[in-house]
Amino acid sequence: ERIRWEKGLVRRLRVPEGKGSTKRVTGVELEDGTAVEADLVILAAGAWTGKLVDLRGRAEAAAQVLAYVQLSEGERIALKDMPVLLNMSTGMFVVPPTRDGVLKVARHGYGYRNPVRIPHPEKVGVGEEIEISLPADDFVTLPAEGAKACRDTLRETVPWLGERTFCHTRLCWYMDTPTGDFLVDWHPGYEGLFLATGGSGHAFKFLPVLGERIVDGIEGRLEKELGELWAWPKRGVEGFKETEDESRGGKRGMILAEEMQLSSKIKSRL
Repeated sequence: ERIRWEKGLVRRLRVPEGKGSTKRVTGVELEDGTAVEADLVILAAGAWTGKLVDLRGRAEAAAQVLAYVQLSEGERIALKDMPVLLNMSTGMFVVPPTRDGVLKVARHGYGYRNPVRIPHPEKVGVGEEIEISLPADDFVTLPAEGAKACRDTLRETVPWLGERTFCHTRLCWYMDTPTGDFLVDWHPGYEGLFLATGGSGHAFKFLPVLGERIVDGIEGRLEKELGELWAWPKRGVEGFKETEDESRGGKRGMILAEEMQLSSKIKSRL
């Protein structure tokens, strides 16, 4: 049996007590208490990675806004050859419609943080907590600020669609690193744990080749330049909150809960 699929929500990494300073990850424990044993754990949990291993100063979850507009077949044909439109000042962009006629408006900005306090993932049972940003439970509702940004962008770029109702909206959670480079490396504090995270909003487009590079990293064959770019940072960036890779635009320092609270106040006045 080469592949066995198991579905479950991971509670923590399994790190048995042992002698000496070397720790070894031997699998994961699921929320229902089930133990999944493994000789090698590849942690590719995206924006949830920080819940399972301490990545403060090295990677942090941040949400971006997305809104979609359903086009008629005639509208789809009219826009099918449009380029991707990107405003580097605001971070807003528009993607040409899909074959099903769905137009996407979104932002590649500094994002919304969602700071929460959780038990320290590497100090189980000692009562210590850390504060990190993790994805919120609601992936659908946009803050008023984000919805307005999408609407304004549509009005500016495709004016005749400016008042079209969004067919659906989403919050897209990035796992950002300080430089925007991926984090694809062995964890220096554990044997048997390889990290594949830190997509920083641009990992999806590398999907056809990224898996091969991750395997190269595991097997020690990753080319030197990529190995240096994706290596575990020896020091985290103190106070890291936002990626500084010169590709982001828009407002800095937004907290999701605060923006949602402002949205509620705006609605209550309407």
